[in-house]
Amino acid sequence: MKLFENDLILFSGDSITDGNRGKSMDCNHIMGHGYQYIISARLALENASSMPKFANKGYSGATMQELLDKWQEDVINNKPTVLSILAGVNDGHFGYLRGLTVQDTVSKYSDALFQAVEITRNRLGDIRIIICEPFYFPLCEKSFSDRHIPHPECEQPMQNFGADTNAEHIAFRVEATDKIRLSAKETAEKTGCVFVPLYERFSIEIKKSRPEYFVWDGTHPTVAGHMLIAEEWLKANED
Repeated sequence: MKLFENDLILFSGDSITDGNRGKSMDCNHIMGHGYQYIISARLALENASSMPKFANKGYSGATMQELLDKWQEDVINNKPTVLSILAGVNDGHFGYLRGLTVQDTVSKYSDALFQAVEITRNRLGDIRIIICEPFYFPLCEKSFSDRHIPHPECEQPMQNFGADTNAEHIAFRVEATDKIRLSAKETAEKTGCVFVPLYERFSIEIKKSRPEYFVWDGTHPTVAGHMLIAEEWLKANED
């Protein structure tokens, strides 16, 4: 992807994008860890002579509407020339917890995503907007094992590390996320955004390995999962 002197790529999303990012100008941590770091590192090196810039405005736990609530401050005021959005998995999660129907959950996501695109285009004009496909891979409680993540037991154990057990919640999230995935693609097609497909590639790679090796808790990618996202993102944005 060719970038120029005044280019700024801004990543918006939930915890997958947040990646425990720093909230200061400490360059060791400002991009967080994950796909957005991998993409930024690759593009920064390839375009170093032009010195483009990169920003992370992901928020752990955020729904699409909650990202939209901060859109002026986080996106518009920073004036990116490239905007990448990966959100939706929390919409399914909190839709259930907040007592919404699947239909209402999907509608809220779709409306917020469309508004985000429209506001961005109206305020910033000719900007490349990239919509990444949300995903959710529930883990089977009977076969789940944290020994299948890409790391040995070399640190202190995490609390509540395991597969979800609420079958109703899982079913709701699966149905909602499947429809949100379709909505993300439809919105990208209708608004002329770049769409980054992720679900099918995850599904293929998981069959060769284990779900936990790519998405360690059903929602958050491992190092392998983040690399997968970065590859698909870069492929979708090849010049």
